[in-house]
Amino acid sequence: MPKQPKKLTLTSLRKKAPKIPGHTCINIDNVIEKLEKLVDRKKALDKKSLKDLTKRLEKLRTANENLREGGIYWYEKLKLLLKNR
Repeated sequence: MPKQPKKLTLTSLRKKAPKIPGHTCINIDNVIEKLEKLVDRKKALDKKSLKDLTKRLEKLRTANENLREGGIYWYEKLKLLLKNR
């Protein structure tokens, strides 16, 4: 007699899921603050470089937010699917 497949549960899937990073925006804010201090002290970074780096970090912030929202979306969809089984 063939083995029956394991029951699919949210808990079993969650154990195998990759970890989603927590909020990293505070880290981005800290980097920007440090870069601003360097510019104010005129050490190794000019205003143009600061603007460029800040723009790049803001893109990273947006990507993080999108990733987090996507993870929440799929988690909720999966919960709904498993609940309706």
